[in-house]
Amino acid sequence: MSALNASMNAMKILKDPGEIERLIKENHELKKQITGGGASTSYIIPYEDLDVQDQIGGGGFSLVYRGFWKGTPVAIKKWFDPQQSEAMVQEFREEVMTLADLRHPNVMQFLGACMKPPHLCMVTEHMPFSLFHVLYQAGVDLDRKKIVSLSQDMARAFVYLHSRRPPVVHRDIKPANFLVDRAWKVKVCDFGLASNSKSQAGHGTPQYMAPELWEGLPYNEKVDVYAFGIMLNELITKTPPWTGTSLPDMKANVLAGKRPDMALSCPKVLCDLIKRCWDQSSSLRPSFLQVLDALKEAAKSV
Repeated sequence: MSALNASMNAMKILKDPGEIERLIKENHELKKQITGGGASTSYIIPYEDLDVQDQIGGGGFSLVYRGFWKGTPVAIKKWFDPQQSEAMVQEFREEVMTLADLRHPNVMQFLGACMKPPHLCMVTEHMPFSLFHVLYQAGVDLDRKKIVSLSQDMARAFVYLHSRRPPVVHRDIKPANFLVDRAWKVKVCDFGLASNSKSQAGHGTPQYMAPELWEGLPYNEKVDVYAFGIMLNELITKTPPWTGTSLPDMKANVLAGKRPDMALSCPKVLCDLIKRCWDQSSSLRPSFLQVLDALKEAAKSV
């Protein structure tokens, strides 16, 4: 009898025009959030709460600044476009929604976002160095043990990202997109190209792009494995991939199965892993779980 009464009460509520209007509005707001048109109020940060300092990076529609949020050092990624084009707004929205859903010790921590134009910003934890800075500007000599240790952190991040359903495919693995703290902990950042849409196939940093991206073919998470192999070789040789090679020649080389030169001193266990990662066939490349296992084995002998 109580169930019947509850059902009748619910019917009465739904006859109330005010209640119907409220439910329609609530449903509309929910749809906006699901489709990327809105944001959870739990991570909204008013722009006036930010103290923006000096620029530390950037590219495309965005610049990255060092700054403070309520006295805490943070990184502030600001999107800009005089016309506030839909492409720019969509890029901002997708990156915020991607990173806001991720939680892992080796993924840059998302803190919040300013969602109101013209101040479209994403706020994350601040880490002092990029791997690019460590490799080419800091004068630090990375030995094999340190390289393997850093690479394990990177692999752990991608074990997590690729285990998501659907997998989060980063598509822009390179030293500039990994951050390093003073304890040598590594975190992946910049999810601007991380998307489950195939419409951006072919985008990315050319030196690290897998053959299928060059050709505009369907791809999966193995494009990240390929780029990781290129970068691991770069960490060992301490030379940017394809230095001095034009884009047309780079594409021709990659599609022909050629790869950047490897160091003669590269330990066999790492050489074998690199070759597996950058295999021409995506189906023959290992998963990041297999990559992590191989790196753990390598740590015993390098």
